[in-house]
Amino acid sequence: MQIRSASTGHLYLELASTIRNQILNGTYSQGAKLPSESELMADTGCSRSTVRHALNVLVDEGLVTKERGRGAFVAGIANGANDGLSFMSFTQMMGQRGARAKTRTADAHMARAAGSIATFFDVPAGSPVAKLIRVRYLDDKPLCLETTYLPEEFSEIIDADLDGSLYDLLKTRYHRSAGRGHKEFEVCLATQNEAFLLDVVRNAPLMLITDYVYDTEGLPLHVSKRVQRTDRAKYIEPIGR
Repeated sequence: MQIRSASTGHLYLELASTIRNQILNGTYSQGAKLPSESELMADTGCSRSTVRHALNVLVDEGLVTKERGRGAFVAGIANGANDGLSFMSFTQMMGQRGARAKTRTADAHMARAAGSIATFFDVPAGSPVAKLIRVRYLDDKPLCLETTYLPEEFSEIIDADLDGSLYDLLKTRYHRSAGRGHKEFEVCLATQNEAFLLDVVRNAPLMLITDYVYDTEGLPLHVSKRVQRTDRAKYIEPIGR
């Protein structure tokens, strides 16, 4: 297990991300016992406090449970292909709630992977990735700005019609379907570009929702960062299988 040694003060987050990815891609299955703190320390070179902090992050996320005297275990992760939760397009989700949704592509080009995106795709920083920037509308008013990153093998997708369902496009053109993943939520302030596209004032509070999604074979499929207006809608979005 490779953990960068740069003293950023956030090594525990990188370790948590590494273990999280191993859980979500099936390296550690549901109910499996994770390596002990001592084993993780020896494997990564991290301190005991870093290892414990990383595991506590995963416990807070509901991915890991701890049992006194026994160690840490993978919590319930659904593995079935038809267990009731599925990925669906934005248009489908909004349609089920009686709302009219549409998507407009603002930009699509090749970019360079960095940070958590490079880590998730397991590629060196600076590796090419496809970057799609799309504005989502609800009842003809802007709801969110979504930036999606895909591995280099999807490079041709930047020339496709991206105003429809991305999942449908990935399935029909590349025979790849979303399988499972996880979300991260945080609050951010609107940049000048985000404010313009979403019709809000600069520095308005927005919800940033980041999706890390694997395909049905457990391979990294996409990372999507969605900045969403907090005054437009409240909805429940399924993720995973």
